[in-house]
Amino acid sequence: MTFSGAFDTTSPYPCATFSGPFVVPPGQARIIVNVNASVPTNDLAVTLVGPDGTPIHTEDNGVGNEAFDYEASPVPTGNYTVYVCASSNPLAPFIQPYTYTGTFTYNDVAASSNCPANFTPTLPAAPADAGPKIGYENFEAPGVLTPITQTSSGAFTVEYLGRSAFEPSIGVHWTTNVTAYQSDLESLFVTFGSNGLATWVNRRAPTSQFIDSDPILFTDRQTGRTFASELTLLSPDTVKISYTDDDGQTWIPDQTGGIASAVDHETLGGGVYRQDLAAVPPIVAPPHSPTYPNAVYYCSQDLETALCSRNDDGGLTYGPSIPMYVGTQCGGLHGHVKVAPDGTVYVPNRDCSGTQSAVVSEDNGVTWAIRPVNTCTYAAKPSLVGTGDDPAIAIDDSGRVYFAFSNFGTSAGVAVSSDKGKTWTNMYDVGAAYGVKNVAFPAAVGGSNGRAAVTFYGSTTPNGSATGDSNEGSFTGVWHLYVAHTFNGGSTWTTTDVTPTLPMQRSGLLRGGGADIVRNLADFFDVTIDKQGRVEVGYANGCAGGPCSQAAATAHGNAYSVTATIARQSSGRRLLASFDPATPTSKPGAPFVTAYRVGSVVHLAWNEADTGNASITNYKILRGTSSGKETNLATIKGTQMKYDDTKATDPTKTYYYRVVAINKVGQGSSAEVAAPYMGDACNGMVIHRNDPSHPESYGGAILTTAPIGPGATPVPTPTPPVLASAIPQLLIDYVSVAEPASAPGYFVFKMKVNTLSSIPANSRWRIAWDWWTPTTQMYYVGMKSNQAGAVSFEYGTLADAGVPAVLVLGETKIADLPQSPTGTHYDPDGTITMYVPKSGVGNPQRGDLLGAIGGKTITGDVPGVTDTLERSTTFIDHTFVKGNSDNSYPAATYRVAGNSTCGQP
Repeated sequence: MTFSGAFDTTSPYPCATFSGPFVVPPGQARIIVNVNASVPTNDLAVTLVGPDGTPIHTEDNGVGNEAFDYEASPVPTGNYTVYVCASSNPLAPFIQPYTYTGTFTYNDVAASSNCPANFTPTLPAAPADAGPKIGYENFEAPGVLTPITQTSSGAFTVEYLGRSAFEPSIGVHWTTNVTAYQSDLESLFVTFGSNGLATWVNRRAPTSQFIDSDPILFTDRQTGRTFASELTLLSPDTVKISYTDDDGQTWIPDQTGGIASAVDHETLGGGVYRQDLAAVPPIVAPPHSPTYPNAVYYCSQDLETALCSRNDDGGLTYGPSIPMYVGTQCGGLHGHVKVAPDGTVYVPNRDCSGTQSAVVSEDNGVTWAIRPVNTCTYAAKPSLVGTGDDPAIAIDDSGRVYFAFSNFGTSAGVAVSSDKGKTWTNMYDVGAAYGVKNVAFPAAVGGSNGRAAVTFYGSTTPNGSATGDSNEGSFTGVWHLYVAHTFNGGSTWTTTDVTPTLPMQRSGLLRGGGADIVRNLADFFDVTIDKQGRVEVGYANGCAGGPCSQAAATAHGNAYSVTATIARQSSGRRLLASFDPATPTSKPGAPFVTAYRVGSVVHLAWNEADTGNASITNYKILRGTSSGKETNLATIKGTQMKYDDTKATDPTKTYYYRVVAINKVGQGSSAEVAAPYMGDACNGMVIHRNDPSHPESYGGAILTTAPIGPGATPVPTPTPPVLASAIPQLLIDYVSVAEPASAPGYFVFKMKVNTLSSIPANSRWRIAWDWWTPTTQMYYVGMKSNQAGAVSFEYGTLADAGVPAVLVLGETKIADLPQSPTGTHYDPDGTITMYVPKSGVGNPQRGDLLGAIGGKTITGDVPGVTDTLERSTTFIDHTFVKGNSDNSYPAATYRVAGNSTCGQP
């Protein structure tokens, strides 16, 4: 039953707005209520009132959505009423319209018909594993320019490698031991060396092309074949899949046209066919290609119904799309398909009649069964934060299933089944040891009998009136990456904080769709193992660079980066038992180091996620002015996780650093980090400097080679020569931010272009940035010219209109900026200087972060018409931040210093 109305914004329950009566007949076991505000920021609360007029339950945990599942044995018969009122602690002012829509449903099946209707809501903490901890090292893609023939924001250009790692997936070729990492339109292949370094290269699949959505990758560990797919979403509505057997050196696309892609949450998986002649009826493996032994499954949702198709020829053609469930059984959102060693196929779903469930096929994808995840004491409940947080499934070599989920959105749940999901045991919270209160996007992988790992993004900050909603930019918490391992079938667990000192995201995550500025991390990431049983997690670092990662926990803002990163197991027991190390201790892993240079000081800080199960005694700091030629600078205590080099005084030099961890076993490996001079807060911090040849611009050069590894030098060449030269007045050399003491209360933004000796007509020069304030998202400042070439200056906000808002943004002017030779103006040498009042752009405070700062130039505005759109496909030039995520290198983040100091806050 559906209902709608306008809710009372003046009072919590009891209030004046309600719907009903809803008549519940005898013999029912549960009532499910779901209410959505028309304006997502309108913080409503929902109360269910029973037949006797007594309130049964009030749900006030979300913001624009509230949902709950009331269960009893049985539910009392009679008339029920649903009150929709204001939250008792609204997170934001209410915005008209105050309307809402809702559903009231009931049924005679509890979360499990074999269990009592009521479940204990809080999961118990996972029993601790008694063995040594598991260590990890983190590897980021190098920030080098690579040629791109197609991107989701334009064609034939260059982009920084691995800087658009939205929704990444990962796999390992067990023969070559090369890791494949897919995100956006990049198919990255990574080789890990014995020296602690990684080499990255982009070998894009031919079907990875615009229009793209939900890119996915699957590597069949038995055959080494890697499949890369793009969900088309828009016409033509067909999935685009290619496969490679040689780590992207050659690709073979699927048949022309292909199967219907559906609209969201595509997934690829594969494994052996199931055959059980003793079953009733007998299960016989279907005919398949003699050249490829395994089945490949493609599944995706079509609004509410989810479909799965099977491939029997190694990836060329796919069979019919078979519904796994319909909207009355489960919500559309599901996780990634997995295949057990006996051929049983599993797809996890976040909400089947109020319980997260495994959707299972025991006949090679022909028929499907929904199996709720509960133990009769505890149940896997859907996340109440946003509408995302898909669950994940891992399967060990014995066929045991591990179901990883975000319980209510707040705890890291895991449950285990040894009978294909019919019953579940060992349901625990594997994040409790770290006090995790917010959990998003779980992923899971299995290994030897009894061994598995689950990983998730977690925050110790709960949702609340003072901390905000973790589905929005207003959230005040920070996020870490966690991985939990079991070695005994889920009876005990050991959890590692893979980013223990430096967070991998600040503010919220995109847990419910849309185009908030926290869209840099969304929906899912992935985990796999290599042929020696090391766990590898493919994720995106949303707080890349020193300014963000080293900021105080109380700082507002984020980098909003999307940096391809792999967390790779470097010590401890493996998921393949035969590769367990002989001793519990080892040399420490390489610290993950970030540098933040301000004036004559370089601030270093690092994550150390692998102590080698022995205390770190010391860290050695090495420094040099040439890459690879660092010498010892200092030795510090093993408890110190940061170091300030106050002698980096030469502004003409780039300083290079390494940090080496030492324990009783020995000295670990290290990775290099560079700290070029970027200025200071008084005179200006250069946020991004483009290559002088401007290969990124319309009509500029492109790179003919794809440089890989640290220190590679790309050589721009003018290819193809038919492209017209870009207008020099619109070619951006750099953008910068300053807070001079002479202008208290103001930011000074600068854009330097090649020249402004003459002004092109009908053009715009813009600098935009992300700010955490939830009602504004982004600000901009800029110069524009009219038909006569006369210029004016303004600042304002940038707003989106939903997906694909990351590509099209609309300007709303706040105010004009007065021009002055010593204030806001432009110079003929191409320098544009703009003074912006801090009070007009969210009033950020000392220590806060302006993220995703990007310059862009636009021409061809219609004369006499105020063009307020910024389309990323029409920029003449840019600094690699084209929407509300940061795709540049280094991360384009400015830490507010205040107008009284030139150094770091």
